[in-house]
Amino acid sequence: MFRRITTILFVSTILFSCGSKNDGKGKITGQFSNAQDIMVYLQKSGDEGDIILDSAKTDNAGNFVLKNAATQTDYFTLRTGDRNQIYLLLHGGENVTISGDANDLDKTYSIEGSEDSKLIQQLRSFELKLGDSLNSVYMSTRQDQPAAADSIGSILQKHYVSTMEEYSTRFINSNMNSLVALSATRFLNQDKNVTLLDDLGSNLDKKYPGNKYVKDYLAVVAELKKLPAGSPAPDFSLPDPSGKNISLSSFKGKVVLLDFWASWCRPCRKTNPYLVSLYNKYKDQGFEIFQVSLDDNADAWKDAIAKDGLKWAHASELKKWNSDVVKAYGIEAIPFTLLLDKEGNIISKGLLGEDLDRKIQEALVKNS
Repeated sequence: MFRRITTILFVSTILFSCGSKNDGKGKITGQFSNAQDIMVYLQKSGDEGDIILDSAKTDNAGNFVLKNAATQTDYFTLRTGDRNQIYLLLHGGENVTISGDANDLDKTYSIEGSEDSKLIQQLRSFELKLGDSLNSVYMSTRQDQPAAADSIGSILQKHYVSTMEEYSTRFINSNMNSLVALSATRFLNQDKNVTLLDDLGSNLDKKYPGNKYVKDYLAVVAELKKLPAGSPAPDFSLPDPSGKNISLSSFKGKVVLLDFWASWCRPCRKTNPYLVSLYNKYKDQGFEIFQVSLDDNADAWKDAIAKDGLKWAHASELKKWNSDVVKAYGIEAIPFTLLLDKEGNIISKGLLGEDLDRKIQEALVKNS
C-alpha cells in the first residue's frame, strides 16, 4: 500500500504506549444533551480491531461516568454510536470532563482535564469549520451559478489546502512536545516542510524515547530527507518488457511521473486508471509516465500492463523488493511516485489525485 505521512497519522487507527505508567484511577465524567438512557463507550483500536474498555448508560439528564483506562499515554475513542465518536489522547490518572450534543459529538463537544485531548479538539474543530464554510459557498455557487461551480470549487480547494497548511504549521510549532502535532502534519506539503517535520520528530523522540509510533514517523521523515525536492533523481537503466534497457535519463526534456508499482499490488492497480487519465490529458504537452515494476514474474507484469491499458514506458529487474532501484530510492511501500522536471530533478514525491494533477500543470507551465 501507499505509505505517506498522511496515512500513518490518522488518529483513529493508531495505538501506542509511551510515557511513565500510572495507576489508571482517573475518571471521564460527561454530560450530553439528547442523551437520555443511551450507552457511551470508551475503546481503543488495535491490530485485532476495536476493544471496548468501559461503558456506561446515561441517566435522564445525560450524565455518565467512565474509568480513564489509560495506565500510560494512549489514544482512545469515546462514542455513542458506530459513527458518532470523538478521539482522546489520555494520560493515566487524568480526570476528564466532556460535554456536547450526543447527536453530533464531533462538532459540538468540549473537554477539560486533558490538554492533549483539547488539542485534538482544536485541530479537528478548525478543520470542520473551515470545510463547512467553504462547502456552503460551493453549494450556493452550484445552485446560483452552476456553470462556474467547477472553477469556484477548484479555488475553494486551493484555499482549503493553503489555510490548513498555515494553521497546521502554527499548531505544530506551538505543540512540538505533543503527539497530537503528528496529526497536523497530514496537512503539510511534505517536500517543503522537511525541516519542520524533522524538528518535530527530534522533539518527540526525546520526550517519548523508544515509542514505536514515533519511530515509524522518524523513518518516514528520514525517507523524505533522502531525496528532497530539487535534488536529481538517481539515474538507472532497466530492461523493458521486450528486454531492451531503458534509462531514466533518456526522458530528460519532459516532465516525468516515475511510478513504482507491481501487478500484485491492489492499490497500484486501482491507481492505474487515474494514471491513464493523466497521461491522456497531458501526453501532448511534454508529459511522460515511466513505470518501474517490482514484479518477479514477467508474464504477470506484461499481462497487467495490457489489461490496465498502460501505454507508456515500463521497466523492471523482476527482482521484487531486491531490485537495486528500490534501495536507491528508499522505497518501503508501493505505489510510490516521484514527479520530475525536464532536467530530471525531483519536484515532489508521493502525490496522487488533485495534488498530483496540479503539480503536473505547474511543471508543464514552468517548463514551457
